[in-house]
Amino acid sequence: MSSKQDATLTNGGEHARAIIERQLNGIDGAEKQSLTLLTYATTWDKAILIVSSICAILAGALNPLVPVIYGLLVSIYNGFEDGSVSASELRDKVSTFSLYYVYLSIALFFLTYFATVGYYYSGERIARSVRTAYLSAIMRQNMAFFDLVGSGEITNRIVSDMGTVQEAITSKLSVMLSALAQFCAAFVVAFIMYWKTALILSPFFVAMIVSASLGGAYAVKHHKRAMTLYGQASSITQEAFGAIRQVTAFGMSRVLSQRYVSLLSQAGEANSKAENVVAALIAWMNAMPCLIDALSFWAGSKFLVKGEMSVADVTTTTLAVTIGCFAIIRIAPSAQALISGFAAAAEVFKTIARSSSQDPLDTTGEQPQSVVGNIQLEHVDLVYPSRDDVGVLRNVSLECPAMKRTAIVGSSGSGKSSILALLERFYEPTGGKIVLDGKDIQSLNLRWLRSQIALVDQNPVLFNATILENIQYGCCSTNDEPSHQAVIRAAIKANAHDFITALPHGYHTRVGEKGLQLSGGQRQRIAIARALIRDPRILLLDEATSALDSKTESVVQSAIDAACQDRTTIMIAHRLSTVRNADNIIVLAQGHVAEEGNHESLIAKNGVYASLVQKQQIQDDAARLPDKEDGKEEVVVSNSVDELNEKSTLTESPDRPFTIKAQESTNPTTDAPSQSTSAKKTLFFIFKMSRENWKMLLFGLICAILAGLTIPAQSVLFAKLLTIMGFPAERYTQLQNQTKLWSGLYIAIAGATFIFWMGVETTLAYATQQLSQRVRQIGFQTIMIQDMAFFDEPANTTNALSNVLSNSTDDLAGMGGPVMGGILTFISTILGGIILSLVVGWKLALVCTATIPIVVACGWLRLQILNAFDTKVRQSGIDSAAYAGELIGSVRTVASLGLEEYSMRQYDSILAQRSAKSLQSILSASSLYAASQSVVYLCAALAFWYGGQLIADREYSTFQVYVCFVSLISGSQIAGSIFTFAPDASKAMHASQELDKVMQAKPKINHALGNAEAETEKHDIQAQHPKGCRIEFENVTFSYPSRPDRLALNNFSIIVEPGQTLALIGQTGSGKSTCVSLLERFYEPDLGRVLVDRHDITELDVNAYRQTISLVSQESIMFSGTIRENIAVGQVEREVSDPEIMEACRQANIIDFVQSLPEGLSTLVGTSGNMLSGGQKQRIAIARAFLRKPKILLLDEATSALDTESEAIVQAAMDTIRRGRTTIMVAHRLSTIRNAEIICVMENGMLIESGSHHELMSLRGKYWEMVGMQNLH
Repeated sequence: MSSKQDATLTNGGEHARAIIERQLNGIDGAEKQSLTLLTYATTWDKAILIVSSICAILAGALNPLVPVIYGLLVSIYNGFEDGSVSASELRDKVSTFSLYYVYLSIALFFLTYFATVGYYYSGERIARSVRTAYLSAIMRQNMAFFDLVGSGEITNRIVSDMGTVQEAITSKLSVMLSALAQFCAAFVVAFIMYWKTALILSPFFVAMIVSASLGGAYAVKHHKRAMTLYGQASSITQEAFGAIRQVTAFGMSRVLSQRYVSLLSQAGEANSKAENVVAALIAWMNAMPCLIDALSFWAGSKFLVKGEMSVADVTTTTLAVTIGCFAIIRIAPSAQALISGFAAAAEVFKTIARSSSQDPLDTTGEQPQSVVGNIQLEHVDLVYPSRDDVGVLRNVSLECPAMKRTAIVGSSGSGKSSILALLERFYEPTGGKIVLDGKDIQSLNLRWLRSQIALVDQNPVLFNATILENIQYGCCSTNDEPSHQAVIRAAIKANAHDFITALPHGYHTRVGEKGLQLSGGQRQRIAIARALIRDPRILLLDEATSALDSKTESVVQSAIDAACQDRTTIMIAHRLSTVRNADNIIVLAQGHVAEEGNHESLIAKNGVYASLVQKQQIQDDAARLPDKEDGKEEVVVSNSVDELNEKSTLTESPDRPFTIKAQESTNPTTDAPSQSTSAKKTLFFIFKMSRENWKMLLFGLICAILAGLTIPAQSVLFAKLLTIMGFPAERYTQLQNQTKLWSGLYIAIAGATFIFWMGVETTLAYATQQLSQRVRQIGFQTIMIQDMAFFDEPANTTNALSNVLSNSTDDLAGMGGPVMGGILTFISTILGGIILSLVVGWKLALVCTATIPIVVACGWLRLQILNAFDTKVRQSGIDSAAYAGELIGSVRTVASLGLEEYSMRQYDSILAQRSAKSLQSILSASSLYAASQSVVYLCAALAFWYGGQLIADREYSTFQVYVCFVSLISGSQIAGSIFTFAPDASKAMHASQELDKVMQAKPKINHALGNAEAETEKHDIQAQHPKGCRIEFENVTFSYPSRPDRLALNNFSIIVEPGQTLALIGQTGSGKSTCVSLLERFYEPDLGRVLVDRHDITELDVNAYRQTISLVSQESIMFSGTIRENIAVGQVEREVSDPEIMEACRQANIIDFVQSLPEGLSTLVGTSGNMLSGGQKQRIAIARAFLRKPKILLLDEATSALDTESEAIVQAAMDTIRRGRTTIMVAHRLSTIRNAEIICVMENGMLIESGSHHELMSLRGKYWEMVGMQNLH
């Protein structure tokens, strides 16, 4: 740490460190409540949960009554066998006991129904409240929080983690409560029947519970780590998809894919550790009932011989203990979902409980009645919390008088934008204070303070709404919604009205994600209108006109000058022509004030400002155009809808590639269940994606079949032991010997069961983990190679695509290996039971088998209803996730506009619409689920009644009846259990459909790898011109896919010889950036050709071709990581050394900044580079371009974010590197292109003028007028 920085932190002592800590970690002293899911339940929700819980508990507690009824029936059967019960008495008793099963079935139906409805209904409401609370907590956080946590990680929590939480509340918790009640009731019944046997068996239950607890804790630990890593992976997808043009241009997809896959691998390792423990637990719990039955029958035989127990007591106790054991097994599958849900909830609650040091929703703080607007900075120091080793501002004192215009200028990184961030209270000063009208702004109410300020940023962010709504957002922090007329007046002031009204839908035109359906100049003008409609007392302009062409800038600057009247204005600018009329100009250098004064006084000083002015070649007297036909200023009229096409992101092609429906999309495939959304197609997709692990998958499925067959085998042993228990006293010796034999076989079955289930769970869980990782990886790579038209789709937003890779992949596990294994196990159990029963007693087998389709039908109908329900809810889930993702990705804009409360109301409204759609489906699905769970007891009633008749008629022995009953009724219960997977399967079907569409998306440009001929062409280019390439646009006509009837380029032709520089200028939307996009092969011409060295670029290998190009665009893009990684990210074919990177930094004039950092090239840049200034990010982007040593250099406003001094140096470096290279420059600032060999003036996609600077000046045409407006020498 430098001595200056030491001073920065030590001057304030512990106070400065405390300020940094509270911004990073929240307010320690704040009272924090212990949060649980019930915290977000209303009284109504809690009442429903209580009733539902009681119903679930009673439903579970009723199941152990079955052993009691069963014991009575066994007693009657044995009585008939020994002659103590007559045939007629047997029939009467069996009929009575069978009715008990009917009553049990009816009670279970209603209890299960009310429990299911209540949990689904209240669970969805609670999850909605938690989602809202979490997003509200996010909106409350200070900016230091977002500097450390990526937007992708936050969005992943809202989408994926909250889905896990909701699943835990709705379905899994109900199953858990019911199973626990079943276990407790079974234990009570066992103790009542015979306490000694129950006591002997108790250690097994304790072992099961302890192992489940310890294993669960271990699984939670590793699952939490996996979730964190998946969140980081989601941040990569957010960054990559949000900057897809730069990623494609620089071939970064391989590097980003490696980072993404690395995080997935680490998450997979953590998940595997958790899954292995869960697998052992499941195998242990499935084997345990066999051990318990063996011990119970062995101990029971001892007590039976002693006369302490009857056959009915042994039967009831054994069955009760077995049912208790199965209850614990039922808990195991739900435990994993509950573990995941509570782990996800814990992370969510941690954020909710974090008390922000700058809470915009906090009602405390002063709210003065009026604002004069006098601003003072008194000895202000600033250190960014996430980079506390660098001092940004040092002892800065300055004054911005009320109702005056103050301009702040200086080199990139000098602290200009940091002052605005402090005024908005995005960060806290680590020393000194900022005073507004004599009051420290830290004492003012934050929401009130921001309502007095309007900020127009260098890179304005618009929301995915209409133009009207985007301008109205400027006033959403107040209670008065602006009228349509007020919006129009603001748009007219910002010179936006003309181009807006030229659009097909006018003010109701949707601007797309981040406003990317509009050009940069159009977005800037809407942002200015949004600021002006606030009528703020303080106006902050951070390069507000940087994205505008000369003519538009002139008019908008006049509008800004008018808007600056009667309010305090602070302007940050690199173009000094925009600040010369400021009342006061402050020059910053290295975080402190270097000079201060008005334009004339600073020029007279002949200091830093005068040097900047001289370098920018500004004339003191405005240039006049003596030959202009009239002297009035020309109003810029939009180039109709072609402006929209310049950087359009909207596609309406009917044969468009895969889209994810969002907002107003009306894709019918997601409005109703698609016939193609079938389990068959889902399974085919899963097997296709798992083919690399087919051996492991096959082994696991074979183990699943064998595990299923152990249950029919157990039915034979159980029936045999029941028969043995009925031996008369004279056969007790034989009873004990045979009990030992068959109990030993039970133990052998227990061992086999453990091995088979271990094989099922370990192999299939691993296969599912690999499936998830492979789907994410292939999905990411597939998306990354799509053409730009794919990303231009309104539904294929960054958040929607990220959601597919996170949420849909998680949902796919609903039919992954363990679930498929479970289904296969159940099927083998049913088939094995049917075959066994038919062999042992076909009459009873046929009657019992006939009931299984009824259970299956109920479950299948439930699956169909849930499928339709999931379809409806899924859409609103996508909408809410996309909306939340947009808020988080634009959090600075949301904060500056004070949109927190408004945004939360909108988000809650989307969630409310989702809830309204779900109730009817919940009612229908729950009735079928309850039927599938309760009808098994009707089947039992029928089986016992008919079995009794067969015994009474002496057609069947008790052994035959026991085998048929246990194997088939167990089969019916398992058939019903299959459809507990219905919610997961429904989600998996839709997830597979979405993911399969991603996999099937075929780009026309990016995946077309070169053939041999293309490779030859590539080598020809290198051979002819080692550095430069000849470029020719040959009668190119092009329209964006979104507007096929609007031409972005119209019969455009130009030739650029090797080593020449072509400058493209013109109004916003004239087609300049379209030329760059076509050269990068983001799109292909509709007519004509783009030739490089006389070769059509469509015939060249697209990847190799792009490696010959470097692009520096107007909006620099950074990725999470170090400066080194951000500069070297475009190098895909070789490793670059630090000296090479430092040389690129030197050429881009950022080497001094990098060397001044304590960690140098290893310094982290933050999410999207938010730890760097705009100029610093731009220079890193330029260094990235230089490092590639390109043959073609594309500069799209490459120096727009640089200060005058840096621009001059970087411009000189670019002039050097351009030598021998073909360069295409897009510029509004004409001083940057005057030395170009060819300057093309474009308008409406057509070439108006072309020639050198001197040639065009002599024509005294369009170019001459533009030069005059910029006052250039």
